[in-house]
Amino acid sequence: MKRQKLLVALMALCCMGMSATPAYAAKYSKAESREVRRFQRNYRALSKTRYTRDDIYTVEPNFSIPFSAGELDPDYISASMDYVNYYRSLVGLPREANYDNDNRNAQIGAVALAAVSAKQNLNVHGLLGYFRPNFMSEDSWDTAEISTLGNVNFLESNKGTTAGEVVTDLLRDKNNLSGFGNVGHRSLILSTRATRMGIGAAYGEINNTLYSVENGIFADDILRTPVKDEVLYPAKKVFPYELATGKTPWSYSTTKSITGRPKVYITDLTKNKKKRYAARDILNFGKAFYGDGYSTTITYQLGKIKLVNTHKYKVEIGKHCTYTFRFFREKGKLK
Repeated sequence: MKRQKLLVALMALCCMGMSATPAYAAKYSKAESREVRRFQRNYRALSKTRYTRDDIYTVEPNFSIPFSAGELDPDYISASMDYVNYYRSLVGLPREANYDNDNRNAQIGAVALAAVSAKQNLNVHGLLGYFRPNFMSEDSWDTAEISTLGNVNFLESNKGTTAGEVVTDLLRDKNNLSGFGNVGHRSLILSTRATRMGIGAAYGEINNTLYSVENGIFADDILRTPVKDEVLYPAKKVFPYELATGKTPWSYSTTKSITGRPKVYITDLTKNKKKRYAARDILNFGKAFYGDGYSTTITYQLGKIKLVNTHKYKVEIGKHCTYTFRFFREKGKLK
């Protein structure tokens, strides 16, 4: 579960470290350029529409008898799934489907959270410790308990939000209440087993909190064979600079079982191929995200290395994985 903090990022056009020497200028290969243009084009096509309490629904929830979970604007649901699938494409995962029944169940979960003014703690998953409101049937409450086992996000804003802000906050997992470095929300979005997801959202009955639910835990998916052996964040080849900076944990998820906490090193190949920087706060979550397809998930924070857009980096995760990637700005437009 997440509490989203909306920040306005002031970014330089191209931070070149302590030197502006042309030797640091990066050039994309032809293959990299093709991928960057494709991702930038797909990002530009994503909806940036802001939604508030007044326009996020086509049918508002009814917090009384007869109870109704209401209906979200279909465009909000579509936009949410477009962001989910854009992020899955960055790491080479197939698209997820979106079905009306899964959306209805997720919406019941979101409205239940809104009805009880759920607190921002782990008890929202499964509505632990909360009592069913009198206007909700036992069947609806049971549905809400199950759907809230997926991703839950809290947003407090008088200016509303875009579907992308909610999905992106869950993907980056900077403020996970399960603990520092935990990437459980990211693991669900980038699940190698999942084939579908339901979207729900509701404003609190007596507060201005938007409760969002990504209903993505299904028994038939949990039993599927993972479609990939590993998922890296940042991904191989090219990756958006905007999604990897700040306190965003980097991660390595794999079907392999790894014990202990391997040393992790990052090298800026564009600036100095011989200078390795040690990562910090390395954590091994083991099988915590097994339902998403991973027998091991290792997360870590950057050490003293500075990230620069367009630069190429090498990541070494013990003896288990070594790979390279280059940054690009998803909001840019490579010519």
